[in-house]
Order: sequence, then C-alpha cells, then structure tokens
Amino acid sequence: MEQQRRQLLDAPITPLIIRKASPSLVGIFSIIFFNLVDTFFVAMLGTDALAGVSFTFPITFAITSIAMGLGIGLSSHVGRLLGAEKQQQAARLTSHSLLFSLLLIISIASLGYLSIFPLFSYLGAELPVMPYIEQYMQIWYLSVPLLVIPMVGNSAIRASGDSKTPSIVMLVAGMVNGILDPLLIFGLGPFPAMGVQGAALATAIAWLITFLVALYMLKFKLDLLRLEPCSISQLLRSWQKLLSIAIPAVFSQLLTPIATALTFVILAKAGTATVAAYGFATRVEALLFIGVMAINSVIPMLVGQNVGAGQAQRAQQVVHHGIRLAVIWQLILALVMYLLAPLISHSLNHDAEVAELSQYYLQLVPFCYGMMAVPLLLAQTLNALAKPMHAMVINLVRLFGFMLPAIFLGALSGSSKVIFLAIIIAHTLAGLASLVLLAYLMRQQVWWRQQ
Repeated sequence: MEQQRRQLLDAPITPLIIRKASPSLVGIFSIIFFNLVDTFFVAMLGTDALAGVSFTFPITFAITSIAMGLGIGLSSHVGRLLGAEKQQQAARLTSHSLLFSLLLIISIASLGYLSIFPLFSYLGAELPVMPYIEQYMQIWYLSVPLLVIPMVGNSAIRASGDSKTPSIVMLVAGMVNGILDPLLIFGLGPFPAMGVQGAALATAIAWLITFLVALYMLKFKLDLLRLEPCSISQLLRSWQKLLSIAIPAVFSQLLTPIATALTFVILAKAGTATVAAYGFATRVEALLFIGVMAINSVIPMLVGQNVGAGQAQRAQQVVHHGIRLAVIWQLILALVMYLLAPLISHSLNHDAEVAELSQYYLQLVPFCYGMMAVPLLLAQTLNALAKPMHAMVINLVRLFGFMLPAIFLGALSGSSKVIFLAIIIAHTLAGLASLVLLAYLMRQQVWWRQQ
C-alpha cells in the first residue's frame, strides 16, 4: 500500500488519472450491464413481471443512494487520513463506518420488508403486478446488506489507491448475474423455475461475491478492517465524522432522479415523440458519459491523499488535469457521435419522428458534455475536501438553477429541438459558472488543508 501511496503523491498527474480511471470504466460498464441483463430476462416473463420489477426501481435506487452517500463520506476521510499516514485512524473509521452501514441498512430493509404491499400500493402499483413486486423485494431486502457493505467498503479501497480490484470484482459479479439469471428465472438444467424471485436471487449471489472480496481486501490486504473493542464515545465520534459528509452526499445523490422525473413531466407536454426521443438519447448518453464517471470516481482518492500529505498544489493540479482530460475526451466522443447518430437513431427507432429528434439530440448535445463534467468533478473535489454542503449546492444549482428552468423555457416554444438547444445552453452555463467558482477556490488555500 505504501507503493500505491507514493504513486498518488509523486507520479505524473494525467497518466496517473488515466491509469486509475481505466479500471473504473470496466466497473461502471459492469453496473450498467448488470441492470440491462436483469431487465432483458425479466421482460421475457411478460408485461406484468417487467412492470412489477420496474416499480421497484425508485426504492432500490433510494437505498443505493444512501450507500453511495455513505461511501462518499468514508472515502473523503480515509483518503486524507492515509495521505497523512494515519493508518490506525483510517482503519478505525472504516471499521466503525461499516458497522454503522450494516445497522442502518438492516433497519431500513426490515421496515421495507414489512411494508412492501402498502408502500408500493401508495406508489401506484396495481394488484396484477403486486405479486411480482413482493416476490422480488422480499429477496432483495434480505440480501441488500450484501450490496451496501461492499459499496461502502469499496469506497475505502479506492481511497487507498486501488481502483482496479473493485472494478474487476464488479465485472465478475456482472458475469455471474448474467449466467445465473436465465438459469434461475426459467429453471434451466437442474435449477427450479423461480421467475422474478430467480432474478433477485441471482443478483444476491453476485452481491455475495463482492461482499466477500471487499471484506478480504479491507482485512488482509489493506489493514483497514479491525475487529477490536472500542468505547461508545469512540464509536459515536466515528459515526458523527462519517455522517458529516454522508448526509449531504445522500441528498446530493437523490437530486438527479428527482430532476429527471420533473424533466419528463415537462417534456410530456411537448408530446410523446419528444419523451421517447429524450429517453432513448439519454440511455445512449449514459454510455457516452462513462469516461467522465470513471474520472469522477478517482478524483476523491487523488485529491484526498494529496491534501492529507500536505501537497495542496498537487491536489489542485489533479483537479485541473481531471477537468482538462474530461473535456478533451468528451469532445472526441461528441465528434464520433455526430457521425454515428444517424445510424444509431434510425436503426433502433421505428418511429420516424422519434428517430429524427434523437438524431438531432445526439448530434448536438454531446458537444456540451465536457462542460457538463465540470460541476460534477468540482462537486467530487469538494466532497474530498470535506465540504459536502458546498458539493450539494453545486448539484442543486446545476439541476434546479440551470437545467430545469432551461427545459421549462424551451418547452414554452412548443419545439422539441428548442428544448434540446436549451439543454446545451444550461449545461454550458453551469460549466462556465463552475470554472469561475473553481478559480476562486484555488485562491482560498485554507480549503486545501487537512481538516
């Protein structure tokens, strides 16, 4: 681990970011593939089964957002502690944080398990789909600690400088899920046909792999998991430290699905074709944005370790290099997508109007992705600097100060293409505002010191 630490503090920055972010590309793609495989096989069971599992997405996403927020809180502190060579404190915080995560998720899952029917009835699920929801969520709630603990633990692993192991494990878990899905859903070979329960069980088994590997890495490879007695006051101090960043981070994670839901409400007034085109284009957009997400995943590690080591200037350079790399990467992808958009849109959409609108979106909007990356990278930087409230405000302003008002104003024109142009303007303005804010923060040296 000392060799990894020296690399984070001494190696040339741009190659270092690329080397650390590359494995994350695999991990992020695996997560996307994980979800697509589940949806593909469940869809074969019929419309009610697919609708039932689709109804679970808001709840599963909310719980996943909690895990992501806890992971952000842990990685922010662990990165700076390891950078300052405070191994014992980092191990204590990691151990206490995993215990808190386990207790919290067991409490949430228990409440969720006991309230499946009334909760999903409130969300609008009708009786024909309710059995599928219950079959899926009963297993999901019982196994969700196997997801949350690795998500939080992997954040500590990445904060140590190891971005490869979590990504490889996610790839293997995705493959296991893909193999088990048809076997358990349809009862192939010696396996019983379990329907949507089989999809949930396949996911749980894949999570078990990530759970075991994360615990092994934390305990035996990184020495960040220690089972030793401690006082209640020590435990509460660790939990308070974790939650000081995790709570704002959770709310920040939840802003995106809320903004997305409101976006579809606005777009619905522009017509079904607009909604369909936007939905299709944003699915392609998720793939185009994997590079930025990978860079975003390593920024807390690099900034945190360098700040912890007292190398404020190098931490600032990491942010500069990360933004520059993201902008160049997204510009290249935008040029490629400009050429491929007609083929992608017209080959995968049977409706001519939807195909035309999605082509328009994919040929123009990707040119603002570089600027769209700036506030995301800045928010991650602020999390690494233990400024989670500022990070949450940046996401809030980006989504509710720029994007949603722009979409609303564009919708007033009655033109779908004007709406898409408004999205470009909103992301560009948000990116420029974030660059101005970043320039200001660079001059505030107190922000770049170990808290």
